[in-house]
Amino acid sequence: MKQSIILWIAAITITFLAGYAQRIKSPVYPINGTLDLVTGEASFSFDKVYGNKDGYKVLIVNNCKDLQGTLRWKDKGDTASWHSVPMNSSGEALSAVIPAHQPLSEVEYRVTLVDQDQTFLVPVKEPAVIKFIGRVPSQIAMNYYLTLFAGLLLAIRTGFEIFKNKPRLRLYAIFTIISFFSFTFIFSTVKKGCELGIIGGTKIAPITDIFSSGPILLFAWWLLAIILIFNSHKPKIWAGAASVGTILIFLLGKF
Repeated sequence: MKQSIILWIAAITITFLAGYAQRIKSPVYPINGTLDLVTGEASFSFDKVYGNKDGYKVLIVNNCKDLQGTLRWKDKGDTASWHSVPMNSSGEALSAVIPAHQPLSEVEYRVTLVDQDQTFLVPVKEPAVIKFIGRVPSQIAMNYYLTLFAGLLLAIRTGFEIFKNKPRLRLYAIFTIISFFSFTFIFSTVKKGCELGIIGGTKIAPITDIFSSGPILLFAWWLLAIILIFNSHKPKIWAGAASVGTILIFLLGKF
């Protein structure tokens, strides 16, 4: 019993660390920063992906005196001039809204701040880019992450099972592939369909567009793993390899 608890704690810890690493390395991780201005500081967090029917609110939090700001935006690739929107001040925040766009539309945006007649650009080097996607219902999003991380946890726990004298590799492998099957062919595809505007929208796209490489690789990897675990004379080797491979696919795959 004590050994099982330790193995579960280890599996949960690695799952958490893998999730954190995957999030911060993700190409859609927000652009964050803090700028030193003349009379204080200004902090920002600019999203790269936005899924809602409303416009996207750009927010600058600051402790400056009489800070002014202007939001500039344009459709990516558009040669037309930038749209300029004065930012509203409310408490310690400046805000302005980029109007809602169709799913998969990309918009470049940047904020110009004026503090004591000095001008600052946010972000400093180049404009941020945000992609609008279709809204994903909360229940779909919740089950998407639940089945993904349940599968990841079970995959890692399967790998740790090789340290036990009487490992239950087949049992853990079955639950793992069930989780990844639900994730890949149900919740991942529905979530992607919502984001693309195929589900709940008017867009028509090939069915292949709703499948991402990461989910497909996870399921295919565990389909192979479960065959080897059930039929090999050395299932511990394949269970360990399947566990390590799962982490690599999760960190490197496209989800």
